[in-house]
Amino acid sequence: MKTTFALALGIAIVGQVLYQVTQKTVHAEAHPVLALIAFYLVAAVLSLPLFFLFPLQGSLAAGIGRLNVSVLGVALSIVLIELGFLLAYRSGGSLSTTYVLSASVVACVVLALGAVFFKETLTVSRLAGIGLCFSGIWLLTRPTA
Repeated sequence: MKTTFALALGIAIVGQVLYQVTQKTVHAEAHPVLALIAFYLVAAVLSLPLFFLFPLQGSLAAGIGRLNVSVLGVALSIVLIELGFLLAYRSGGSLSTTYVLSASVVACVVLALGAVFFKETLTVSRLAGIGLCFSGIWLLTRPTA
């Protein structure tokens, strides 16, 4: 595994863990839409110093010009993810299973989308991974005795 990939994946994992724990602890009486707006405002402020780590190559106008409609899709997905987890936790979702359930379903869906739309290889081991995801979903959702 490349060091840059491992570092990037590590950042994403730390972010996901922090996200799930803090999302679970949002005050139960906080208005969900106000919470989302606050999340994004703080995230925007926290993103600005990242220009020191990832400086623009060229002008701001040129950088903005390289953005495309994918920004809208990512923005919509962020809103759906944030609202979905906030409401899932408020409706009794547990920290130990809510994310794992969603991640398993997402893994299966994006694996299929990768194969169909991006011509990614669907191997026996990847199909076995889908089977393990379904097994995990079954284990997490079955009634406990």
